[in-house]
Amino acid sequence: MRSKLPWFLLAASVALNLFFLAGVVFYPHVRDHDHPRRGGDPVAMATEDFSLDARQVAALEALRERIAERREQSRGARDGFRTIIIHALEQPAFDRAALALALQQRREGSGGMILDMTEDLHGFLAGLSPEQKSAFLARAGEDRDFLRRLLFPPRPRPDRD
Repeated sequence: MRSKLPWFLLAASVALNLFFLAGVVFYPHVRDHDHPRRGGDPVAMATEDFSLDARQVAALEALRERIAERREQSRGARDGFRTIIIHALEQPAFDRAALALALQQRREGSGGMILDMTEDLHGFLAGLSPEQKSAFLARAGEDRDFLRRLLFPPRPRPDRD
């Protein structure tokens, strides 16, 4: 009697290949539905998603500009977390207390900016309809990067040679 193993392996191989091909064909149709959009203009996407009118779009653009100006002003006055960590790594001996103090001072320095940004965002949300505000807050709760993409315009990247 012949072994059934080769037939089983052939059937398993055919099944796996069919599942692979189905995944290749089906994936482009579902990828946009499973994941939030990443590229494009976040203000244009918010305008479409939340049905913002021209006044609301202008308020959102003004909010983004204020946040960008504050970020730029505060960036020049303090070191970033990466700079603080690199400075700690350059020391001959690791000083945990000094690093903790530097990080705490850095956090305290950015706390005021976060309060100002949240106050401005609260004012923007007050200008939305209850349905728009509810949809906005739901998106902010679901999509981890939504507020970052919407409120923080990308920083210009330095040219690398």
